[in-house]
Amino acid sequence: MPPASDERRPRARRTNRVSSLLGHVAAALDRAAFRPASLPDDLTTGLALLAPVVAGLLIFRLPALEMLAVALVTGCLAYAVARWAWPGPSHRTDAGPVIAAVFGVALVGAGASILVSIEIAVLAAVLEVLRSRYVPAVRAQVGLLAYAVVALASRGAPFVYLNPADGRPFGDPISTWYHFFSPASAPIDPIRLYVGNVPGPVFATSLLAVAISVAWLVYARRLSLIVLVGFLAGGLLAVYSFHWDAVFQLDSGPLWFLAGLLLADRRLLPDAWWIRPVLGFAAGLFAVGLRRQGYGIEGAIMTVAVVNAVMALLAVGYWSASASMERWRRDRRLKQREANLRVVKTSSRA
Repeated sequence: MPPASDERRPRARRTNRVSSLLGHVAAALDRAAFRPASLPDDLTTGLALLAPVVAGLLIFRLPALEMLAVALVTGCLAYAVARWAWPGPSHRTDAGPVIAAVFGVALVGAGASILVSIEIAVLAAVLEVLRSRYVPAVRAQVGLLAYAVVALASRGAPFVYLNPADGRPFGDPISTWYHFFSPASAPIDPIRLYVGNVPGPVFATSLLAVAISVAWLVYARRLSLIVLVGFLAGGLLAVYSFHWDAVFQLDSGPLWFLAGLLLADRRLLPDAWWIRPVLGFAAGLFAVGLRRQGYGIEGAIMTVAVVNAVMALLAVGYWSASASMERWRRDRRLKQREANLRVVKTSSRA
């Protein structure tokens, strides 16, 4: 018979593995609870998206589940392809494709075709892989840009919303207010808007869920409060300029989803501190002020998308100018070195 010690070794190894796994889980929970600023950026953003995603699943159910599955599958496939195409630690791609795909489909209405979600998720994942691989200097949420591109190309295909109560097509609260009610009225109970049980983007209707996400980002030190304050000031200026109901106009999950999770993200903001409140104020003014022209939720979406696109173009321009200047300096040093070598060779021959 084998010794008793040989029988205990596999059992001891399994126990050590379980203990090691529990140790890693405990360490991760400790970092998330007490040192959230030390977590990876993608993990922090993924945890911020958790509350809106859960709220969307509870409110819209099957359409939300289908859209989430599309985003996760597309993002994971893009991640796997990127790891296969560019192996090695220097070319690793984090969970950015998954995050970008979820952000892209989060703003799609529950009544939109599933093909719209597929198009947005695929475009967002591909753009994120290309951005992280070739132009990491561009700090923009490409999921929002992919949504804007598909919305413009399809002439508003993502803007199809359902009433969660009966599953029938219905306009978003802002569009309904603009077409059927007076400017100073509030046609929908603010509590319903706050909870998110209204027509709108699948993973962004609940202001309560968005508030939880914003609180988490503030705790993790990934959110610029000055941008949020500037956004609120711009929105209030538009509201009081047109004599609207402030509670109804600002009690909007999609509005603060865009402002808190996208516009105020420190990773996507310019380094110059002074421009941040100006950026937030201008975005809030246009995001709310465009409602006077009949734009609903899509007005705020396109406003923040334009801000992201402009910042991306500025980053590309700055990066190109810096690369060109560095190349010019290198060429100048090489020419000067060649000239010095010719002088040395001429003097040595003499």
